[in-house]
Amino acid sequence: MYRILLWAWLLWLASFSLAWAAPDRIPVRVGVADNSPIVTAAPGAPPEGIAIDVIRWVAEREGWQVTYVPDTFDNLLVRLDKGDIDLLTGIAYSDERAQRFRFSRQSLIGNWGMVFRHAAAPIDSLPDLKGKRVALMRGSTHSQALIELATQFDAPFVPVYVDTYSQVLQAIAERRADAGAVNRVFAALHAQEPDLAVTGIVFNPVFVHYAAPKHANPALLDALDRHLAALKADTGSAYYDSLRRWLEAAPDSRYPNWLPWAAAAGALLLVLSLAIAGFLRHQVQRQTGELQRRTDQLQSEIEQREQAQQHLNQLAYFDSLTGLPNREGFGIVLSQALATMQGSHERLALLFIDVDRLKTINDGLGHGAGDLLLQQIAMRLQSVLRAHDHLSRFGGDEFVVIVSEIGASSDAELVATRLLHSLAAPVDIGSTQIYTSASIGIALYPDDATSVDSLLKHADTAMYQAKEMGGNRFLFYHAQQTERVVERLTLDTRLRQALERDELVLHYQPIVELGSRKIVGTEALLRWNDPDRGMVMPGAFITAAEDTGLIVPLGEWVLDAGCTQMHEWQKQGKANGMTLAVNVSTRQFEGRRLVKSVEQALSRSGLAPECLELEITENVMLIMNDEVRDSLDILRGMGVRLSLDDFGTGYSSLSYLKELPFHSLKIDQSFVSKIPGQRGDSQIITTILALAKGFELEVIAEGIETPEQYDFLRDHGCEFGQGYLMSRPLPADTLAAILGQPLLAGNA
Repeated sequence: MYRILLWAWLLWLASFSLAWAAPDRIPVRVGVADNSPIVTAAPGAPPEGIAIDVIRWVAEREGWQVTYVPDTFDNLLVRLDKGDIDLLTGIAYSDERAQRFRFSRQSLIGNWGMVFRHAAAPIDSLPDLKGKRVALMRGSTHSQALIELATQFDAPFVPVYVDTYSQVLQAIAERRADAGAVNRVFAALHAQEPDLAVTGIVFNPVFVHYAAPKHANPALLDALDRHLAALKADTGSAYYDSLRRWLEAAPDSRYPNWLPWAAAAGALLLVLSLAIAGFLRHQVQRQTGELQRRTDQLQSEIEQREQAQQHLNQLAYFDSLTGLPNREGFGIVLSQALATMQGSHERLALLFIDVDRLKTINDGLGHGAGDLLLQQIAMRLQSVLRAHDHLSRFGGDEFVVIVSEIGASSDAELVATRLLHSLAAPVDIGSTQIYTSASIGIALYPDDATSVDSLLKHADTAMYQAKEMGGNRFLFYHAQQTERVVERLTLDTRLRQALERDELVLHYQPIVELGSRKIVGTEALLRWNDPDRGMVMPGAFITAAEDTGLIVPLGEWVLDAGCTQMHEWQKQGKANGMTLAVNVSTRQFEGRRLVKSVEQALSRSGLAPECLELEITENVMLIMNDEVRDSLDILRGMGVRLSLDDFGTGYSSLSYLKELPFHSLKIDQSFVSKIPGQRGDSQIITTILALAKGFELEVIAEGIETPEQYDFLRDHGCEFGQGYLMSRPLPADTLAAILGQPLLAGNA
């Protein structure tokens, strides 16, 4: 307390003397906020600190009459903006602030941010801040820098704003915050409380300057720059005295320097030897403590670097969603395994796994549902592998398994079978049950390849072949598959060219009312008139178009061409009362695109909406969400008819039949082909017919090829059908010749 009174008296005396002796001194208003030891601005006491020492030194030589304006740092920034103060002490430089204020060229001191935590809070690295309460000083550059840094590392926290760094530490100690950010100069003197612990989070190196209003006279800052440069050039100057004084300061309770000497003089020679011994012991203890402190600091830095390296390794070699090794981690493991096996007779299998229909699930239920599904799939796959097998995720819907210690290819086959079985049960995503499966390609070392890249390429090729065969299966690699992949790439290119070169055509298969044998509609079926291969059936290219997304423009072309043809027949008086059925891919629902495509096709062709029927496969149930439901409701509201295609072969639910706006359903030809001889299939068909009647849905049977099938379906209440018995798909001009005529079963 006596030191504060002494300082106050001296300052008052000095200011009174200067005011009396030099009335022409330049008035300078200096904003000060508590930021010890750069500035200490305790209430009721004159400001102190490194920045204040320099201000006083310069003021004596420049003839300034200094008035200190204490306030919070945030308020001082506003005052500086308005020109209410001439200088602000202890402000960190940033490009954003340089747009608002004029900064001194010379920095006062270098500084950086540090994060302290409560001793009981488990916070050691930046990701640990996620969701925690972090005390921050308002207006501090370090505060904003920590917020931005945490956002970049996906570790957002809850800011607890206070006015000073002292209040930051107080908030931590009182458990109003789990951690807090201060600058390292402040931390060196004030962060020794027992409830506080330093973390490994060090960030945002900055330099502390003086600042003036943007449009102020530069004379003040120029004087500060000139004197501060001279002070910093002389290690014996008042600047370095101030640094030593404030950065090495002992607590205020330390005894005055003269007291030990007075005591020593009073004790004379009697205690001299004891004093020397005590001094030496103190020196040894101090040096030992300093060495221990530096050792602890070095150990802490080593641990922090190890933690940072571990975090970087985790980011570099592991998948953040599933926790499995990623492509880079897989490459390291496989390279090491192959290097170990060289020269031996050991064998290894590489299984490339692609999750079937994941894109459909992402598009229908959202990427959040897709992520949850992938996490469940990763756990299921891992649960059926042996301890020495290695599972990785390549990204997207792709996983890879390294199956080591196999004696024959049958060992790899057993693992692949277990993997497929693990995915057989439905996965619960919230209230939705999702069925999924996988396609697996298998390549063997050294049978198929001996390098990492070749093994991976061959397993990938085999996987694509398994996927083309319908998925939910595994397939071993053989050389002919590479040729198929090349053909697939060529097919994709040629198909895009076919769309551009108008090589696509439509054939039409009549839909017949079984009771009257009258043609009541026709289904548009896509064909590709390839100049090199002739007429290509859709089975040869539709799967490839689905995988690449080309099915969307193909589907839009079919809509446009089919609606135009049907309207042309109506104008000719040949198709009155008939409907046009068009198959729709689930991918056409993305972004409500199907609704726009139908509106445009109807508008361009002039066809009435009730004359168009969209055939939607049961796979639409996999992507059922609000967007798909809205699209179906909008289409029905327009008057467009909706038919559920291939009923009984996919993922239909009775609740969907009840809730969704379908007009009819189509019995898949796989059931029709086995009636009336197969009792089970006959029962399925009669059940479907009864079900449709209960839901007031029309029924169309596909693939009718014999009179017996025709009679069975008609006699059991099926209203409509199509198949080779009545008519094969026909070109438009051929079909036009028979429109309006009954098609007799057995002689069509």
